[in-house]
Amino acid sequence: MELNDEEALEFINRLLERMQRAGHANQGSKIELVYVAPGAQHVETQIVASPWPPPKGGGNTKGGEKGVAKSFKEDAADGLRHCITLLMQEKCGNEPLFNQQNHWQAVYRILVDKGYCRDSDFDGFDTFIRRVMPVEVNKPYTKASVKQISQTDFVRPFEEWMFDMQTSKTRRPFDRMTAIAQRFREILEENGL
Repeated sequence: MELNDEEALEFINRLLERMQRAGHANQGSKIELVYVAPGAQHVETQIVASPWPPPKGGGNTKGGEKGVAKSFKEDAADGLRHCITLLMQEKCGNEPLFNQQNHWQAVYRILVDKGYCRDSDFDGFDTFIRRVMPVEVNKPYTKASVKQISQTDFVRPFEEWMFDMQTSKTRRPFDRMTAIAQRFREILEENGL
């Protein structure tokens, strides 16, 4: 995944904020960031969180590489997949909370608000969600169902969602979408994402 300068800065800031929020549990961590200047030969790059100073005996051997932990990007993808799985398990009465295809709009909105995806970049979201989506979901995802968000009240950031009788037909679908977005945001935060 390539990031432009603005996206890279946002990604790094989000990573640093999460490490700071982790507080003492993350004490002694170090971040290595490799930057390859434009025009330079490309090398494999990753952001690595590893114990600092390295433990005696060489440290982590995950993935067969001595001293290298799993990259943040991979952890985030696994974490998001897990969070979506948890969202699919949520109930509203006797039925799943997430039970319509358009409910993917709530997932989209929260991922955009949290900076995982760019607003109105439906092709980018499509690629991203297909990479992190669990195998089993309540309702299949389609790009078309998420793209319809631009014709709804849900196009605004989640914090700005308000029921409006002129644009929303009935209260119940609005409340359901709000509950899904709120619960997904909570699940992400509970899992450090």
